[in-house]
Amino acid sequence: MKIPEGFLFSAVNCGIKNKKPDLGLIYCSNSCQGLGVFTSNVNPSYSVTLSRQNINNPIKAILVNSGNANCYSHSRGLKDTGDIVSELAKRIGTVSENILIASTGIIGKKLPKEKIIKSLSKLIKGLSKNSDGFSQSILTTDTFSKKLSTSLELSSGKGSICGFAKGAGMICPNMATMLGFILTDFYLPRGAYKKIIDRAVEESFNSISIDGCMSTNDTVFFISSKKVLLKNKKDTDLFSLKLKEVCLGLAQMIVKDAEGATKFIEIEIKGAGSCLEAKKAGMYLANSNLFKCALYGANANWGRIISALGHAGIRVKENVGIKFSPLKKNKIFISIDLKRGKSSWKVYTSDLTPEYVKINAEYS
Repeated sequence: MKIPEGFLFSAVNCGIKNKKPDLGLIYCSNSCQGLGVFTSNVNPSYSVTLSRQNINNPIKAILVNSGNANCYSHSRGLKDTGDIVSELAKRIGTVSENILIASTGIIGKKLPKEKIIKSLSKLIKGLSKNSDGFSQSILTTDTFSKKLSTSLELSSGKGSICGFAKGAGMICPNMATMLGFILTDFYLPRGAYKKIIDRAVEESFNSISIDGCMSTNDTVFFISSKKVLLKNKKDTDLFSLKLKEVCLGLAQMIVKDAEGATKFIEIEIKGAGSCLEAKKAGMYLANSNLFKCALYGANANWGRIISALGHAGIRVKENVGIKFSPLKKNKIFISIDLKRGKSSWKVYTSDLTPEYVKINAEYS
């Protein structure tokens, strides 16, 4: 996996989980440009709240813990989070405003501040270019680590994009529990980069759903080490395309790892009056338990589709076009032509299975 210049990684077990890595660190050799997209849940984690405050500052490090959502646990939760960040900042020679933090796991349990602080020395000492430990440290119910990279040779210079993500359940936009970390050595002015990021996220992380449940912790960070300035439109457009490919690849991995799922489902909505309408139609289907159960049973019950579209407020005529690929396979493609216009959108989801119910009935 190609890692952009300027980034180091580390991971340790700090005692949140049993033996497995549960605390990860991304260190920026130089101050980096950071942008972030966060959950729209109005009860966010303390980590989300703090990172929202810091995201516009130069970034020196990202601290990530798994196994604990750091959310809604006690009145001093935000202060404890700040104490952890301040201690990390002190140890790497920066200020707390230059640190981001992300958490994932169980809501309502107090984050073990002292255990994390005690583990920081070992975490910092272990920094290297090897990202394998980090990619494992961010997982919860995931069955595999999700990482992807690509390299580009542009007239502006050579560089790369790499990404890490976690997520398998509690997945629904806006921001679909998931975390994402996209690193690159290419950069643009913040305003121009934000436009590219917004589009990439909308067509990837915000176009997936596993169970229709929005997390309190969803975060995707985009961090640039600012080595290569994109100097022209052609380079910017190619970078934008590759960034979207990395985001979409990671988002699809999340769906493929959906809790209890047996099928990966791609839904293409065509013939919509607008892209917004096409996405709305696709997401109502992706969030329909009846539709997802039918696909688990390989049942081409197109009535579930008509019902979901009506629920979305999308009126269709009897000539609506619906095509299924073979439903007994583990990858399914469904094409729906609304015959209302010329716009289209793709969303990605999974089937709903008894195993999903079992996993989440026992999750605590």
